[in-house]
Amino acid sequence: MANKGAGDRSMILGAAAACTLLAQPVAAQTAGLQHAVAPGSLDHVLHAIGAEGGVQLLFDPAMVAGHRAEAIARGTPVLDALDAALTGTGLRARSVGPGVIVVERLATFERAAAIPDSDIVVTALRRPTLLRQTGMSLTVVSGTAINERRTRDVRGLSRLAPELNVINTGPLQQRLSVRGVVGTGESTVGIYFGDAPVSAPSGTGFDAGAITPHVDLIDVDRVELLRGPQGTLYGAGSMGGTLRTIFNAADPGGATADTNVELGITAHGAPSMAAEATVNLPLISDRLAVRGVVGRRRTGGVIDNVTLGVDDTDRVVRESERLLATWIPGDSVRVEATWLSQRNRIDDAGVTDGAAPRLTTLAPVRAPNRERLSLLTATLNWAPGAIRLTATASRYVWRIAKQIDYTRVLAAQRDSTAACTRFSVAAGSSGCSEAQLAAYRSWLDTRLPGALYQPMIVKGTSGELRLSSVGGGPSGWTAGLFLEHRTDAVSSYAVRADPDSGKIVQPLDVTGLRLIDTSLDQQALFAEYRRSITSRLALTLGGRVYRYHRTARGSTPVPNIITGTGAITSGAFRTTETGGNAKAELAWTHSNGLMIYALAAEGFRPGGVNITPELDQRRRSYRADHLWSYEVGVRTPSLAGPLTAELAAYHIDWQNTIFAANSANGAFIYNTNLSSVAIDGGEFRLLWNGPRLRATATAALVDARLTADTLLGTGEGVGRRGDRLPNVPRVSYTLLWDWRLGSGIEPAAWTIGGAVSGNGPVRSTFNRQSAFYERTPGRVLADAYLLYRSGQWSLRVGVENLFDALAPSRTSSSMFGLRQGYPARPRTATLSIGKRIP
Repeated sequence: MANKGAGDRSMILGAAAACTLLAQPVAAQTAGLQHAVAPGSLDHVLHAIGAEGGVQLLFDPAMVAGHRAEAIARGTPVLDALDAALTGTGLRARSVGPGVIVVERLATFERAAAIPDSDIVVTALRRPTLLRQTGMSLTVVSGTAINERRTRDVRGLSRLAPELNVINTGPLQQRLSVRGVVGTGESTVGIYFGDAPVSAPSGTGFDAGAITPHVDLIDVDRVELLRGPQGTLYGAGSMGGTLRTIFNAADPGGATADTNVELGITAHGAPSMAAEATVNLPLISDRLAVRGVVGRRRTGGVIDNVTLGVDDTDRVVRESERLLATWIPGDSVRVEATWLSQRNRIDDAGVTDGAAPRLTTLAPVRAPNRERLSLLTATLNWAPGAIRLTATASRYVWRIAKQIDYTRVLAAQRDSTAACTRFSVAAGSSGCSEAQLAAYRSWLDTRLPGALYQPMIVKGTSGELRLSSVGGGPSGWTAGLFLEHRTDAVSSYAVRADPDSGKIVQPLDVTGLRLIDTSLDQQALFAEYRRSITSRLALTLGGRVYRYHRTARGSTPVPNIITGTGAITSGAFRTTETGGNAKAELAWTHSNGLMIYALAAEGFRPGGVNITPELDQRRRSYRADHLWSYEVGVRTPSLAGPLTAELAAYHIDWQNTIFAANSANGAFIYNTNLSSVAIDGGEFRLLWNGPRLRATATAALVDARLTADTLLGTGEGVGRRGDRLPNVPRVSYTLLWDWRLGSGIEPAAWTIGGAVSGNGPVRSTFNRQSAFYERTPGRVLADAYLLYRSGQWSLRVGVENLFDALAPSRTSSSMFGLRQGYPARPRTATLSIGKRIP
C-alpha cells in the first residue's frame, strides 16, 4: 500500500510541477494583423481577421449574414479590428480563453430576441466551437435551463435530455447508459467534471458502473452529453458516451453574489427545503478571482415501512461546497483550479414493495446509505502562438458506506445441504443428518434479519496533457497523453439486524466478512486530425492506443457459513490489456448553416477478474468488450422562422458484452461475457427559438438485442437471439417549453414554463421465463413553473409530477427482494426566492 501511495504522490506532484513551470506569466499579445483585410461580407472579413491575427474566432454564419465590413489596416490589434468590423451590427467580440474569441449579440439585442443554442460555445471536441458547427451527436443543457427548472441531480437531468438513460441500482445509486450501451463492469459512460474523470468503487461485484457521482448541479455553466464512443478525444475512453459537467469559473471581471432558498411540499410525504449561495470575488482586476459555492438540500421521505411502523423512511440530505480559482497572468495563459466536496445520505433503501400498498415497503431491515466525494483538479491553458497546450491534474477520494437488506438471501439457504455441512464442520462434526439440519436451521434463525454493511473507498489520480492547433479554419489537430492510477477497497460484512428497529446491531454482530482490494492503471495516447477537403467538406481521423493493468486481491477473515464465502480463493490476480480505437468522420457544411456528417467510431472497456466463491478457472476472469458505432446526422439551419432540427441515426455492433451473472446459490454476483449485441436507433430534436416562446421536442429510439443465444444464467436470465437488453426503453422523449410574457425590456419579466417527459416500458430480464422477470410500464411525468424576475430578485413557483403519477423508473426482482420499485417522487409544489448582487 505504501508503494501505491508513493505512486499517487509522484504522479500528482509531477503534474503539478509541470503546471507550475508552464504557468509563468506570458506577455500579453499586442501584435496586430499581419496583413490588411479587404472590405467585403462580414463573414469573409471575420475569417480574415482570425487568420491574420492568429486567433480562433467562433461565430454562427447565420448571425452575420447580410452584414458588410470596411477594410481593416495592417497592424490593427485583433480586438480593435473586430470592434470596427462589428460596428452597427448589434454584435460584439468576447474572449472566452487564450487565443479564442466568440462573436455574440450585444445585451440590448439579447432582450429583443432569444439567444439560440447554436450560439452556445461548447468544448466537446476539446476545442471551443459553436454548437451548430460541432459535427457530432451532442446534447447541451445550459446552466440557465438547469437553474430555471431547478434540476439538481442526474435523474432530473435525464428528463431534460432523454438520450441519457438512468437506471436505479440502489440507494443513492444509478447506472447510466447512452444508446442502449449498458452492462456491468467499468462504466459505459465516462463521467467528467470539467476535465477531471471520476469513477466509482468496484465493490464486491467489480461493477464500478453501478454508481454514478451525485454532485449538486448548482452554479453550472452547462452540461454536455456526448453520444457515442469518445476514446479519440477523451483519455478515459468512454464506450457509450461521455457526460461532462462544466461549472461556472471564477470571473476576475467583477464581484457578484447569488442566493436562493426553496421550500417544498410533497403529497404523501414529508416537506423539503434547500438553500444555496454563490459568491464571486476578483482579487486582482481582470487577473485573479475566486468563487465559492455552498448548497444544502433536504428532501423529505415518501415511503413508509409497514413492518417496522416507520413513516417517510427515505429522507435524503445533500451538502456541497465548491471553491474555484482563476488566474490569468497573460493574454495567452489561463490557470483554473476547482475543489469540491459532496456529502449525501439517505435514511433507507428508497424502494417500494410490490406486495404492499402504494409507497410502502415490508422490508425487515432499514438500509441507510451515505457517501462523501472530494475532488481537486487544476487546468492550465496556454496558447502562445500556433499551438494550444492544456494540462490537467486531478485527485479524488470517494467514500461510500452501503447497506443492503440480506435477509431473503440468507433465508433462502435454509434447506441448503452445503450450508448445513459447513455448519456441522464448524461444530466439530461432519455431514448433514436430520438432527444436524435442524440445528443448522435453529442457528440460522439467530442470524435473521440480516444485512450487508459495505464500507468502500476509491482513490483516483489522473493527468492529461493535450496539444492542439490554434486557428478558426476547418483544418487542425489535437493530440494528448492520459495517465490514471486508481485503487479501491471494500469490506463486506454480513451482520445481524435488530428485528424491532430494523437497524444493524452495534457493535457489529458479524456473520461473515470479505475483504477485496483492486487497482487499475491506465495509459493512453490519443489524437484527432481534421482536414478540409473542399470549402464545404472536412475529414476527421482519430485514434487511441491504450494499456490497462488491473490487480485484485481478496481474503475472508470471517467465512460466512451460510453462503460459503470460505470457498473464495485468496491471493492476487492480474490482467493486462492493450489495444487501440479508431474514428473517421466526414462533415459537409452549407453556407446557410446546414451540416451533414457520417461517423464511424470504436469503443472499448477493459475486462477483469472475479473474486467469488465456487468459480472455476474459466469464470475467474472476463474479457474486454468492444464495439463499432456507425452514425449519420443532420443539423439544420432555420426551417421556418426560428425553427431548427437535429437528426441522428446509428447502428452499433457490440462484442463480448460484459454482464452480471449469479452464483449457484444466488448469494453472489460476478461478471461474465455475453455473445454479442446489435443496437439500432436514432435521435430527433426540434427547437423553436422565438422572441417569446422557446420550445424543444426530443425523442430517442433504441432497439438493443442479442444476436446469439446466451445460456449463462446471468442476473438478467438466459437470453435468446433477438431478446432485447434489460432496462433499456425503446423510446424516451421530452417536450420542454418556456413562454416569456411582456416585451422583455421592462425591469420585471414573467416566464411560464413546463415539461412533459417519459419513456416506454422496460423489462428486467432477457425473457419471461426467468424467475425474476418484471415489466416496468411506460411512464409520463409533467411539470410546470411560473418565474417572476424584478431587478435583482426572482420568485419561482413550481409543481413537479403535476398529476401525481406513481411512474416507477424501474421494477426489479432478485434474491435480495421481489418486485422492488423505484417510484417517481409524488406531486411536489415548491416556492423559491432568489437574489443576485449586483
